[in-house]
Amino acid sequence: MFRNAAEKFRKLQTFTWRINELNWGIQGLLFALLEVGIMYYALQLWKQGLLTIGDFALIQGFIAILFNQLWDIGRNIRDAYEAYADAKEMVEVLEEPHEIRDLKRAKKLKIRRGKIEFKDIDFAYPHSNNVFSNFSLTIKPNERVAFVGYSGVGKSTITSLLFRFFDIQRGQILIDGQNTKRVTQESLRQSIAMVPQEAILFHRSILENIRYGKRDATDEDVIDAAKKAHCHDFILSLPNGYDTLVGERGIKLSGGERQRIAIARAILKDAPILVLDEATSSLDSESESLIQDALERLMKGRTTIVIAHRLSTILKMDRIVVLENGQVIDEGSHAQLSKKRGIYKKLWDIQVGGFIQ
Repeated sequence: MFRNAAEKFRKLQTFTWRINELNWGIQGLLFALLEVGIMYYALQLWKQGLLTIGDFALIQGFIAILFNQLWDIGRNIRDAYEAYADAKEMVEVLEEPHEIRDLKRAKKLKIRRGKIEFKDIDFAYPHSNNVFSNFSLTIKPNERVAFVGYSGVGKSTITSLLFRFFDIQRGQILIDGQNTKRVTQESLRQSIAMVPQEAILFHRSILENIRYGKRDATDEDVIDAAKKAHCHDFILSLPNGYDTLVGERGIKLSGGERQRIAIARAILKDAPILVLDEATSSLDSESESLIQDALERLMKGRTTIVIAHRLSTILKMDRIVVLENGQVIDEGSHAQLSKKRGIYKKLWDIQVGGFIQ
């Protein structure tokens, strides 16, 4: 398949080059004929005394300028068509309708307490097996809940469904009794702050990247959030401070620095529901201890969902939910689960070195 596509592209590219060379040849020939014709006609007028040598030189100067401007017209036309083709593809992407749409009479989500309920959920990705089947779970207001389990059991999918990036096939997701399908997506996502495992930054200044969490925030609010996320000091050490451009996807910053900026963004947003997807995975031990302190303050008074891979980061959670095959197979505190035989104890023993004999 790839070989056929590559061969087709090669043939089209070769054809384009040949057409281009032919175009240059024809264009050069036409310019030469035009120059000879104008020169011959000018000489005839000069013989008749209608043109002077100065007039003749002026005409040649105008012709040279005209030819210089027209010489690249063929290439410019080709470039314009290529740009049009590229733009057409981009416009098609931009005009692609969203699969998830608000209902006509969707209301804004109003969070009073922050209770989250998953009721009899059935969900499967397109052309894939079920991720959840008859899944139910209730998260109490201001409760801190961590999801653990092997890769592929649906931990991150839970947060995607909460944000309504996908619609479930059956069941309900309720926030304070309000069905997420019946509220506007904008109000839903404004009510949830997220710190992802891979922080998404834009090629803008650090100040603007943090302010993305709350676009009407003042500079003082942004700096205060940065201090709480323990990234104020490293920002000031940069040549341009908060005006430093971070590059595409934050390439100019380390992984830990990007993650701390994402945490500052979540602090600034101050949403009643918080989602942490392994928010300290890219930090060294010293930075992690600082961020854990910041996250501890951030989680107070908020319903918090934590997707955990490193179990050492969830020891203080109110409840740890163990998932397997899209179902809750166990739940409890760290102290309770670490005493049971099961997936959690197995993962814990591996991570603390219990597998070493």
